[in-house]
Amino acid sequence: MAAYYCLPWLGSVIGPLVGAFVVSSKGWRWTQWTILFLTLVLFMLTLFMRESYKPTILQQRASNLNIPGPPKPQGTTLQHIRFFSTSIITRPLHMLFTEPIVGILSLYTGFTFGLVALFVTANPYVFLTIHHFDLRAQGLSFLGLATGCLLGPILLIAIDKYIYTPKLIHLESANSRASLSPKHRLYGAMLGSPLLPLSLFAFAWLSRPSIHWILPLIAQAIFMLGSLTVYVSSTLYMIDTYGARYAASAVGANALLRYILAAVFPLFSLSMYEGLGVGWATSVLGFCAAALGVAPWVFWRVGDNLKVGRAYREEEEISNA
Repeated sequence: MAAYYCLPWLGSVIGPLVGAFVVSSKGWRWTQWTILFLTLVLFMLTLFMRESYKPTILQQRASNLNIPGPPKPQGTTLQHIRFFSTSIITRPLHMLFTEPIVGILSLYTGFTFGLVALFVTANPYVFLTIHHFDLRAQGLSFLGLATGCLLGPILLIAIDKYIYTPKLIHLESANSRASLSPKHRLYGAMLGSPLLPLSLFAFAWLSRPSIHWILPLIAQAIFMLGSLTVYVSSTLYMIDTYGARYAASAVGANALLRYILAAVFPLFSLSMYEGLGVGWATSVLGFCAAALGVAPWVFWRVGDNLKVGRAYREEEEISNA
């Protein structure tokens, strides 16, 4: 799961790296051809994937054995449309604006993902104006972010193995019917939340001609490491909080805001860096990260007592009873 969640972030920073070399060698049009060729290869691989959706597998087995399969959902076409519109559109939007856990954590993770998109446009500017990197070197400046992506799963697995799982085993050994509170999923977010502002402030004031360029890259690696731990930890916290029925809607709301902010941040990044300078522009982002960074700590303290979140879980328990 750690690798699954980290791969989209890795793609976001590997793309500009590869694109810089493609543009310098073949021109900008070949960035589109490169994406097309890669998409074609990946699509071909999907043709060999096996079905994994349980109801479909059961239906296929029943057909092979000539026995009745699992019951299919009943209802009119209008009822099916209403069900999908509720689960895919209405409920995620409702949770985004009415659920404190979903709304605040979506804003926090959306902010971090927006920063990754911001660096896609800001990195070439920073390393061109301060360190006079050429096009290929500007692409290589994304290696810091890529390194943080690769380190993220290692840290997340270590947190799960050495902190979360021992607590879960200890609780189950004491009471086999007890379940670990969702707040224990926040260990990664509480670890990553201070890393984000610290790394942004480091990048802000280490990006100077008199300071070696490797130090800002290290700061970006730490930033990406913190971003991933916050994102994955927050997602798992929402999944555990809302359960099987509502977790998909909570994660969907998170994805919606995350990609909206990722599309918006690059629109003002260059103007902000040109107007404020690298130091203060990144420091503003650091102050925002510090303000949002209190969210995991607050939910650790009061998350289990939020009434609206508990109402969702109670409704799920009633429906499954």
